[in-house]
Amino acid sequence: MRGYPGKARISQEHADIPGMRTVQDGQTGAEVPLSEEQLELIRRLQRGNFGDVGFDPYEPAVDFFSHEVRIHPVTNRPADKRSFIPSLVEKEKVSKLVHAIKMGWIQPRKPKENVPTFYDLWAREDPNSVLGRHKMHVPAPKIPLPGHAESYNPPPEFLLSPEEQLAWEQQDPAERRPSFIPRKFRSLRAVPAYSRFIHERFERCLDLYLCPRQRRMRIYRGHSSLVRTLSVSPSGQWLVSGDNVICGSYDSKLAWFDLDLSTRPYRLLRHHGRAVRAVAFHRRFPLFASGSDDGSVIVCHGMVLRGHAARLQLGVLDVAFHPQQPWLFSAGADGTLRLYA
Repeated sequence: MRGYPGKARISQEHADIPGMRTVQDGQTGAEVPLSEEQLELIRRLQRGNFGDVGFDPYEPAVDFFSHEVRIHPVTNRPADKRSFIPSLVEKEKVSKLVHAIKMGWIQPRKPKENVPTFYDLWAREDPNSVLGRHKMHVPAPKIPLPGHAESYNPPPEFLLSPEEQLAWEQQDPAERRPSFIPRKFRSLRAVPAYSRFIHERFERCLDLYLCPRQRRMRIYRGHSSLVRTLSVSPSGQWLVSGDNVICGSYDSKLAWFDLDLSTRPYRLLRHHGRAVRAVAFHRRFPLFASGSDDGSVIVCHGMVLRGHAARLQLGVLDVAFHPQQPWLFSAGADGTLRLYA
């Protein structure tokens, strides 16, 4: 819209003058008069409004493609022939990829490891898990199984009398045994929700988290060479409770440990002339035997049995007691098994 100096010549006070409502045509140079609708359109554009009065910018949009599945496509233009023939550019790209794969420059994507978001508190309890197979793993103590007092219908002797209940309430919470008051119900459906369930589970988690657990290792030193064999008495858990252990080694010594006394050997028996290959306890009788490369089997406290012949500087390789009878079996390098009764 151009005027004398190229600007708009429209104003409210000159709106009725025909010469003041014209614009100059850039192609013909003629003055073109403006109508009322055109003037209103110019005013709306100057105010920053939309040109169309009836245009609603907030009306709901109508999707061109329907959400319903149709049997016919929107466009049914057939594919070109060139779309079925690989181009030279595609051939070059494929050749580069094949060469990179052969040279090992392109590797397949490794599967991502599923890292747990939260710490699994019971992962070490599963023997098939990585944490469960850890050699130095110390499992957490188990929760004791519920007894008769925790039943919904406990025997009368487990119910507290009024005097016992009063004494229980006056005790310190850490000293209460049991930590709850046993109650009796007619049926399992009549048992209400346990009010201290979340509190006890939280205390259990705190005990597992704050309680330190460690494995104490004990080293028994008594030999100066390789320890070849070891035997623990099976008549009682002696190694766990601390009793008697015997072991032999290549230095021809038989070490007898009494774990109740010391970690040093209680006795060092030097009855064999060569390496001790096997030792064994009897399950019922207070006997233990040792076999050596000198071909002898010594039963303590008893006798020396000589029956095997040395072969290739090897003698008795293993000994074992009968589980019920006072019989001794021995295996030697001479290819024989011998029974001593």
